[in-house]
Amino acid sequence: MTQNPLRLFLLAVAFACSVSLLPAQEGQASPRERLLFDFGWKFHLGDAPDAGDKFYYPEVADLSKTRLDQIGQEGDADDPITTNSGSDVSFIQPGFDDSDWRTLDLPHDWVVELPFDSRAGAQHGYKPIGTNFVTNSIAWYRRQFDLSESDRGKTLWLEFDGVYRNSLVWLNGHCLGRHLSGYSSFRYDISKYANYGGKNELVVRVDASRFEGWFYEGAGIYRHVWLVKTAPLAIAPDGLFVWSQFKKNIPKGRAEIHVQVKLLNWQANAVNAILKNEILSPDGEEVTTMRQKIELPAGSEKQLDAMTRISSPDLWSPESPNLYKLVTTVETNGKVVDQKEMAFGIRTIAFDSTNGFFLNGQRYQIQGTCNHQDHAGVGVGIPDDLQDFRVTKLKEMGCNAIRTSHNPPTPELLDACDRLGLLVMDENRRMDTNNYEMNELKNFILRDRNHPSIFIWSLGNEEAYLQGSRGTNAITTPPVAQAAGKAVITPMQNLVHELDPTRLCTVAMNGGWGYGFSTVIDVQGFNYRTYLIDGFREKFPNKLAIGTETASTRTTRGIYADDKTNCFQNAYGTNGTERAEQWWPYYASHPFTSGGFVWTGFDYRGEPTPYKWPAISSQFGLMDTCGFPKDIYYYYQSWWTSNTVLHLLPHWNWSDKIGQDIDVRVFSNCKQVELFLNSESLGKQTMPTNWFLDWNVKYAPGTLSARGYDGDGTILAETHMDTTGDPGAVELEPDRTLVDANGESLSVVSVSIRDLIGRVVPTATNLVHFAIQGPGKIIGVGNGDPGCHEPDKYLSPSDWQRSAFNGCAQVIVQSTKIPGEIVLTANADGLQPATAYIQSQSCTPRPSVP
Repeated sequence: MTQNPLRLFLLAVAFACSVSLLPAQEGQASPRERLLFDFGWKFHLGDAPDAGDKFYYPEVADLSKTRLDQIGQEGDADDPITTNSGSDVSFIQPGFDDSDWRTLDLPHDWVVELPFDSRAGAQHGYKPIGTNFVTNSIAWYRRQFDLSESDRGKTLWLEFDGVYRNSLVWLNGHCLGRHLSGYSSFRYDISKYANYGGKNELVVRVDASRFEGWFYEGAGIYRHVWLVKTAPLAIAPDGLFVWSQFKKNIPKGRAEIHVQVKLLNWQANAVNAILKNEILSPDGEEVTTMRQKIELPAGSEKQLDAMTRISSPDLWSPESPNLYKLVTTVETNGKVVDQKEMAFGIRTIAFDSTNGFFLNGQRYQIQGTCNHQDHAGVGVGIPDDLQDFRVTKLKEMGCNAIRTSHNPPTPELLDACDRLGLLVMDENRRMDTNNYEMNELKNFILRDRNHPSIFIWSLGNEEAYLQGSRGTNAITTPPVAQAAGKAVITPMQNLVHELDPTRLCTVAMNGGWGYGFSTVIDVQGFNYRTYLIDGFREKFPNKLAIGTETASTRTTRGIYADDKTNCFQNAYGTNGTERAEQWWPYYASHPFTSGGFVWTGFDYRGEPTPYKWPAISSQFGLMDTCGFPKDIYYYYQSWWTSNTVLHLLPHWNWSDKIGQDIDVRVFSNCKQVELFLNSESLGKQTMPTNWFLDWNVKYAPGTLSARGYDGDGTILAETHMDTTGDPGAVELEPDRTLVDANGESLSVVSVSIRDLIGRVVPTATNLVHFAIQGPGKIIGVGNGDPGCHEPDKYLSPSDWQRSAFNGCAQVIVQSTKIPGEIVLTANADGLQPATAYIQSQSCTPRPSVP
């Protein structure tokens, strides 16, 4: 491989993924506390009666795309802090009586609780929110909490991982600030307005009447909130950056570990301190320690750099997600005043114009999926365990990377990818060069740059006004757009390189290839139009490249013929912008492309295509909104894993088609496959690489089966599809039967309708009622039906129910803070009921605000 710097980017990087408090040395406790602020909020849907237009904020007309005539524009409303916005509004007043407001825990998405409405926007899943539904589009949250007198003198940070959107925050009647983006994290220093030794009242107003995307976005405080307490001498927020480098960029031998620490001294006097950085191995053993003596003037901040070496480190990869730990401690006058722990991984990343992406010195094919952030039952308010569930489902398919389409994700998703092993294309939301958006980009990079899972930054998606017309030829773009696109992307990419010199940038482009963005961006991103890539390659043979979005194939789980009335797309994968067999064989055989990201891993709410009402969700996913695999899932599993795969479709319940032809398809990576109907061979076929096999079979009830062979005729796998009996029983299958009694942990329970001998009835639609006993609660239900209008949430514990869709449904059970046995029961008329037992075990919950 030629290591020309114009063609090759190779750098080992170590990254952090989480922050928590370690016990200080010699029994000295660090004053740093990071307290979860999720429990016990009060919620009111609708604006305050006396709000009027006090909170109006002007923004550009199009928040989803950057228009040429809006570049550089910012809102010009008065600063809400200076004017103490809302100081006379009733909901903000300390002592306001919110006793009749609903009590709930975060994360919370109020839109998923709203009924579907045919008058609402299709792109957002027909939920009645937006400028036409004002009463549903603004909500308030309130929370009382105590602060100890001993907190006086500390720095107190209130951190929001994400609020959708346009939030205003008050503490004890004082406005802390406004945050517009629904996808970025933000924080406020509340030390000045805190009431020490007494009660404090926190108020948040959320205005979701404007949309940032063209997909379901939800609304509310849908990510975690934290209260962070530090000494006035402390590590700055997002003040740690860790990376590594190998000699000659070869991931062998010793790795140089570089640590940057930014310290804040908010005291009125200068201090002398000792900064210590200790590194622990993946098994917890001390590897090395770095110490520095420092002097910080009063009211100053200072960045310190340190370097050490680790011999033969355990490298991070999706297959082996090895995580080291960095423990950073600040001491002064013999006392620990601050300490953070961060998990990080050591690995090398590279792009080559001939051989694509490299991980740890080896060519690594990206087998990725794009994903929005919502899930059945909970909308965008996803608990951490559900992030793990989704990552695990993707990995089981053979997916090794995700693209966070089209926004910065919650930090907990990145933590899950670090820990479980999944590469991440981390994506920015809005493209612009105004002060606000550039600061948003800066904070995004500072927040996420320490995660080992992130291998590339995406600065935007399908910005038609800047990249040029989509058209039929993706390699053309108007001169005006060329200049504007280059003018916008250049300072954005420069800022990213300044903050993170360890990774490259891309833009997901569905037009303008070779112009505008392409002339500046590090790595060319291809969205669809696989048939045009060869033409681009001929003109730009030295350009680094990656498939940023591919194969938007539309399928419905368990449906084998298009059905416009019910908004179903057949599961054979014949509908969509690109089919699986159109993009993957090309990318697999053209290494310069680096692989790519399928649109999408999971179905998501909104953007129903090609149907509108009554369709309420997309059908692009390889899994439905619950995470139940569709048939096409097994095409990718066949060619993305080394597991033996043999999957047969369709189901074999066709009582109305006796004697008629049925299209039978097999997804497999076996060399040969033989098909049988009721034990009679229907012939053997050789499996082409990255393809599938089809048979035409006259239907007869019984058993359709397949046998997969190796090249020498050895049987590798067998599978079958039976004609089932009528629905006879409900079955419950928790993904976990042991959860923690912390009020956060959960079990995702699969619900299936079976015949009396235990086979899933693939056409069953029975309505199932759920009840729960013990220290648990149901937080959501779903079934993956893209046209189902049943509620995902019920506010009364006795109302929980969901119909099965093609034999399956899902219920999500969450623990309380009390240990014990959770008993979930499921009943359906005329069917045998089912019971699932989930043990909620005693644990030490995360520190939280009482």
